[in-house]
Amino acid sequence: MQKPFALSLFLAVGLVCAGHVSAQALTGCAAKKADVQAQLEQARAHGNKAQEAKLKIAQKQLETNCTDEGLRREREADVKKKEEKVAARQADLDKANAKGKPKKIAQQEKKLHDAEAELKDARDKLAQ
Repeated sequence: MQKPFALSLFLAVGLVCAGHVSAQALTGCAAKKADVQAQLEQARAHGNKAQEAKLKIAQKQLETNCTDEGLRREREADVKKKEEKVAARQADLDKANAKGKPKKIAQQEKKLHDAEAELKDARDKLAQ
């Protein structure tokens, strides 16, 4: 009795992992569409009609407007914007260091760290 349970558990885990891998293989608009579809199914499962309606609108807009080239351009522009923000935060930190005020330096270091995290996220999205 124990072996069939273990086998079925192994198969179930394998199917879940296989589904996860195939979803991860999607890129660009296909990945966005799959993500919206997954959210739509989740909203339906929880009976969230308002969220379901919003996601249906998003799904239609993706079908109509999303192109991989356009998405790439948007993501490249976002990366450029984030790079400029990092540069500005670095300049602010340099000024704070020149003044030598520890509290201001700590604030600017945090802002720079946050901007660098945003830049990393934008670059990760661009790579998708």
